[in-house]
Amino acid sequence: MPLIISAPVVSGTTTERVLADFLRQQSLNATVVPVKDHDEGLAGLQTSKLEAYASDRIILVGLILQARGTARYALVSEDLSYEPYGFMVRRNDSAFRLVANRALARIYRSGAIGAIYAKWFGSLGKPTPALVLMYALQALPE
Repeated sequence: MPLIISAPVVSGTTTERVLADFLRQQSLNATVVPVKDHDEGLAGLQTSKLEAYASDRIILVGLILQARGTARYALVSEDLSYEPYGFMVRRNDSAFRLVANRALARIYRSGAIGAIYAKWFGSLGKPTPALVLMYALQALPE
């Protein structure tokens, strides 16, 4: 019986494509099973209908915390892809964008991001090496 891995139902998502590529490259006998939404994916894990659920790490962290399942669920340490996230600001508001970028860079430079991560996600372990590297890359000097 193949390992069943579910992926978000949205066709053409990067998670769906990256997961299929990863499974193929690793020659894993697995099937990507689409689900309607993240709640359905979590329900599949909770009822043991699914062995795993693939999505963006931050979404998975939120699902684990929502399910109060920090002892029951684990995240794999390997990142399958890099998904850039950002903030949306009003068009032509470069002054506000600069303030936001400087504030974020200051948080990364000072190391305060570690305490923020620990507060919200610490029960799930340390940030991945890729995330730590992204913090370092975003710590732009003034």
